[in-house]
Amino acid sequence: MHGMRTRARTGDRAGQLLRAIPNWDDVRIFLAIQRAGSLSAAAGPLGIAQPTCGRRLAALEASIGARLFDRTPDGLRITADGAALLAAASAMEEAARALAVAGAGRDRDLEGVVRIATTELLAISFLVDALRTLREAHPAIRVELVLSNAESDLLAREADLALRFGPEGSRPRPDVLVAQKLGDEPFELYGADAYVARRGAPADPAALAGHDVIVYSAPNPASAWCSDAFRGANVVLAAPSMLVSSAAVAAGLGLGVVPRRAARRFPQLRPLSPVIARGTGWIVLHPDLRRVPRIRVVADALARTFRATAT
Repeated sequence: MHGMRTRARTGDRAGQLLRAIPNWDDVRIFLAIQRAGSLSAAAGPLGIAQPTCGRRLAALEASIGARLFDRTPDGLRITADGAALLAAASAMEEAARALAVAGAGRDRDLEGVVRIATTELLAISFLVDALRTLREAHPAIRVELVLSNAESDLLAREADLALRFGPEGSRPRPDVLVAQKLGDEPFELYGADAYVARRGAPADPAALAGHDVIVYSAPNPASAWCSDAFRGANVVLAAPSMLVSSAAVAAGLGLGVVPRRAARRFPQLRPLSPVIARGTGWIVLHPDLRRVPRIRVVADALARTFRATAT
């Protein structure tokens, strides 16, 4: 009986807090802060500055008359009121997601917004070409890009579909997502004409000691090859963006590994090795959205363009 009374009091308190919240956006901010564990970590995904994030939290606490987090030297610690609100707010969020997915699944029109999560390099490598063709056939469809090197959570509807690359033969996770294989993409060592004219082409592309190199510092299909080949090389730049690292190679700063499709965007690049690795590309989407016409049309346009421009 005591446990039942405790749960009832907790539920009552959660209801009081929810009713006092001015709008759903405040709930979203509260949940993002709780999941990230700090204001700075939550600010990026929310698309706001850290001070703004702090002000929004303070305003929310003032509006409901409750402290949701204790500020400690180790970071934020959720309070009893915060924990009561968390369960109710999470349930609201899940219900909102379910409604959004159900609504999208009933949408039969070839118009509206499709949100695509991808990297900047994939966007310039082939996505913009696919969208030009898509625009001619379906002018009422508008695309919004979610650009990040981190994988978007499609189950949480951070995007409608995603373009992803992984090691050759790998499959996107989690398995519940619908994944359509695009094909494999070769990676090669490249250098700009200016660099080769200045330093010469390497005698052995797999042994670059003494050469200047550009490192793409995030995990990628060529990581293992680079860790061996770049031993003893001069690392001029390390960047977690393959677009930036590819541009640095094209600028002549050093040699670097670039996907062949992306290298075609930089006419000053020349291949200096055979294929050293391959990555597998995928279109990934929420299972409840696979038959939404506008999303299906966009996914098919991306697949056709990728395969038509394969090398």
